[in-house]
Amino acid sequence: MNICFISNFSKTYLQAAVGQELKKYGIDVYWIVINQKLNNYLIEEFGPEKVLLINRENIDKYSPAIGEFKINELIYGDRAWRHDSKGGLEFLTNIQLPIYKFLKDNNIRRVFGEITWAHELLIHRICAQRKELNCQFLNPHVVRIPNGRFAFFTDERQSKLLEIESNNDFGWEVIAPKPPNYLAVNKKIWKKESSLVGKLGRVKRFVTNENIDKNDPSLLVNNKIRIRRSAQEEFNKLEYKKIKKSVFNQTSKRPFVFIGLHKQPEASVDVLGRYYEDQLQNINNLWRSLPHGWDMIIKEHSVAIGDRSSDFYKNIQSLPNVYLIDENTPSYDIIKKASLVATISGSIAYEAALMNIPAVTFAPCFFNGLNGCTQITLEHLARFDLSQISDMLKQKSNNVEHFSHKLFKNTFEGNVLDPVTDPTVLNKGNVKQLLAAYLEAVLLINMTNRLSNSCLS
Repeated sequence: MNICFISNFSKTYLQAAVGQELKKYGIDVYWIVINQKLNNYLIEEFGPEKVLLINRENIDKYSPAIGEFKINELIYGDRAWRHDSKGGLEFLTNIQLPIYKFLKDNNIRRVFGEITWAHELLIHRICAQRKELNCQFLNPHVVRIPNGRFAFFTDERQSKLLEIESNNDFGWEVIAPKPPNYLAVNKKIWKKESSLVGKLGRVKRFVTNENIDKNDPSLLVNNKIRIRRSAQEEFNKLEYKKIKKSVFNQTSKRPFVFIGLHKQPEASVDVLGRYYEDQLQNINNLWRSLPHGWDMIIKEHSVAIGDRSSDFYKNIQSLPNVYLIDENTPSYDIIKKASLVATISGSIAYEAALMNIPAVTFAPCFFNGLNGCTQITLEHLARFDLSQISDMLKQKSNNVEHFSHKLFKNTFEGNVLDPVTDPTVLNKGNVKQLLAAYLEAVLLINMTNRLSNSCLS
């Protein structure tokens, strides 16, 4: 069996650790990489014949397209190419044939990668559409709740899990709402980056172009745009402090819908929530369906401060019965009192459904499998008001136990964060857990017992 990893920044080192162990089981490991430094590392570790470099410089400028992959959609959602749509169209066209030939010539049957960048999504679509490749794209990603578990998602919007057909017994428990561990990690990183030391570090890296590979298609290399974005972010942070926020306990006397804002740009919005990525428009559309006697409570994401201008907050505060509350208000306190929770793809909908609070998402999410959480569209908002949607969800039976059993069956223990965010991911025990999961995803058989006497024991 031949597999391929799509290199992804520092996560590459965790992928490589797993890849080296997979080789011991007779699995040939190939790579698609966009960064020159990582390309050199992977060639040294796996050999030049196993690595395909696709960057701005290393691709034939006149390679033909091999299919219709909605390239404009990929450019629109990519945080780098959206600033250079012409260059993005050219790059994403030119890499199609080299990728196809690499997968076909090396008889690759599984591709493992993220679904953040345009080239990753393009590869996903090539695997899905070109059936003759007989190649499946799998996205290893945390399932948020419970902590310490991940799944292999089969679709590019992380709504469908690879189902593991195994008759072996497995441990499971009824899932209880608990904030995902990565939220605390992200908040810690954001706090560090927002400090004076962090800001000075960013200035230094900007001046020296440290870690900037100008041929890396996932990086924004236009200095004018980088300066403008950084300055705008700092200005937005200062302006946010001036925005008056309401106190939650003073605004929760009536039924309300709770909306937690997303950090943006972010794959959870721009990729998973495509066509619903305009958060201000979503708020306006939900407000149009706000029933008489209801309020709308909105909370900013603590790590998203600086993403939005003061006009964004002024627009939502101009709507009657809409309240912006302090970002430090615990979300669980709000969810428990909400009549409905609404989000694009956020964990607050997952947590709400586990608390038996009705919740809706604009993007399809795997936790829509909970009866208390459903995906809605603009057509739903046109046909029903929010109280009707809430009532319909309340009428459904609680299926948390069934959902929990299925989720545990098709997920794995292990930490798939990158080594910079969490260095412990490279520990022997975690690599062993990931190895077992990858073997099961590759071979579609249970490997837990076989690994008990493996070289990693």
